[in-house]
Amino acid sequence: MGKKIVILGLGNILLKDEGIGVHIAQELGKRSLPKNIEVIDGGTSSLDILLSAKNVGKLIIIDTLRGGEKPGTIYRLCPKDLPCFSASGQNKSARAGNYVSVHQINLLEALTIAEEAGNAPQETVIIGIEPKEIGWGLGVTSGIKQKTAKIINTVLKEVSG
Repeated sequence: MGKKIVILGLGNILLKDEGIGVHIAQELGKRSLPKNIEVIDGGTSSLDILLSAKNVGKLIIIDTLRGGEKPGTIYRLCPKDLPCFSASGQNKSARAGNYVSVHQINLLEALTIAEEAGNAPQETVIIGIEPKEIGWGLGVTSGIKQKTAKIINTVLKEVSG
């Protein structure tokens, strides 16, 4: 058995495409995966989960991400690719790209806190999906739903790579 891999789906399923990370995690949870892989439906609570992520070799986060491309675009990023924010929410040092995760500030803060607590994963990868619509409603829009298989394949490729 290889290193422990955690797949964390983030999002709010009440806000259409904003819930894609959770929907993907739920789909992956129905599959027979190797024992070293844990799939977590994280909803919108990344901090609690990351603080308990001790001994994780690789963390794969699936979340909605605005990068300016067409809806359904799949991004692969590392935390350092996202702009850094201070506690006040002011952009401190944007890196290449203008990616904005709906949970970005909480996620980056959670990763920093987990690192300071000695619980940081050895490697963290973010699979972001460009949303079409974020607004009240259950389920993702049809265009994003059509990308589900491709998103799952991207995550599984990340698991094996």
